[in-house]
Amino acid sequence: MASQKIYQNLPQSPGVYLFKDKKQKVIYIGKAINLRNRVKNHFTDKNDDLRHKNLISLVEKIDFQTVSWEFEALLLEARLIKQYKPKFNILLKDDTRYLYVGITKDKFPQIKLVRQPEKDENLSDWFGPFPSSYGLKEVLRFVRRIFPYRSCENLPKKPCLYSHLKLCSAPCINQVESYPQTIRKIKMLLNGEVKPLISLLTKQMNLSSQKQKFEEAQGYKKQIEMIQNLLTKRPKSAEEERFVKQLEQLKNILIRYQNFDPFIIHRLEAYDISNLGKEIIVGSMVAFIDGEPDTSQYRKFRISNQFQDDFGAIKQVILRRLGHQEWVYPQVILVDGGKGQISAAFEAIKEKNLAGKVGLLGLTKELETIVIPEIKIDKITGWKKLNLSINSPALQLLQHSRDEAHRFAQRYYKILALPPELKSNQKRKNF
Repeated sequence: MASQKIYQNLPQSPGVYLFKDKKQKVIYIGKAINLRNRVKNHFTDKNDDLRHKNLISLVEKIDFQTVSWEFEALLLEARLIKQYKPKFNILLKDDTRYLYVGITKDKFPQIKLVRQPEKDENLSDWFGPFPSSYGLKEVLRFVRRIFPYRSCENLPKKPCLYSHLKLCSAPCINQVESYPQTIRKIKMLLNGEVKPLISLLTKQMNLSSQKQKFEEAQGYKKQIEMIQNLLTKRPKSAEEERFVKQLEQLKNILIRYQNFDPFIIHRLEAYDISNLGKEIIVGSMVAFIDGEPDTSQYRKFRISNQFQDDFGAIKQVILRRLGHQEWVYPQVILVDGGKGQISAAFEAIKEKNLAGKVGLLGLTKELETIVIPEIKIDKITGWKKLNLSINSPALQLLQHSRDEAHRFAQRYYKILALPPELKSNQKRKNF
């Protein structure tokens, strides 16, 4: 096994790392926002998984490739896994669980997620495998904003919601002649051919401008700018650095204690129940986006009186919330409380078939202890309790989100408890 100091020479930047054995064969490939920290976790974390211990015992050399942006790391990881087929990428995760991006043979190709593309006879091409389903979906959301594409299984007779949102050019309705070009550009982006793609878009922009098709030229310019925005690295402010540290430490907690790697923690949701009497029971959901509260995405819930305990109430709230896929699922759910509240939340997550796809934590008020369920497939198999320093960035983020959920629930409860003549003025002030 290689010395643990081997990771000290790795850069603290986004990229992909390749573990090699003594025969210089690639045995595992992973991605990271911070290469040094991620690889260090492999060697220093106390992971009881025998397959992981076996992997680390065989590592003799670490190669890496740095990238400019986080999504590029995910795309590069997928290409390298496809190229080298490392045995531990398969052993550490069931091969059928990997996702691919498939492009169909239709006249107006559909882009969809598939798990075993070689068995789909209607695919003309596919990209992957992508170990992180969340990261892949984030990539496709980004791609779709730049190059609107068709994702529907059956061609509709009228434009769908994605068309109205300008996320699909509705080729089935409008017979869009440029749609094959759109598919070509998406393939270039998924192949990591960013510079050639920008060159192509620049040529098309200049040609449209020469033909005085200024609206079309502006469209190409916007596409170029959206791609370049992700490629442009800028110094982070002190506030941004704090958010990065919070999210990175929280991610490491999930990887170490829950064996869950969200790749990027973009959305954290915290929940609280306010139950000060039998007549009024309310729940709250607050959303933190990239470490900051977004009050426009807060939600409040009036709970049926049949759920008079916190456990039943928290399950009902999370079930109702997860029924709204249009709200975008979080990477992490935090509940105010310990094992009972977490178990109730997990039951809701499991009923929505999201077990193992969303991180789940609890935070107790007494000692500010982080309670972490150990989850295997669809069961909680054990518990970990973590007491971090009061200066810990991750603890501060969890405390902030927990306290904000409590404040929001209390505010809603107080509004409902007001006399009728005072409620109308308060209902407008949700936050």
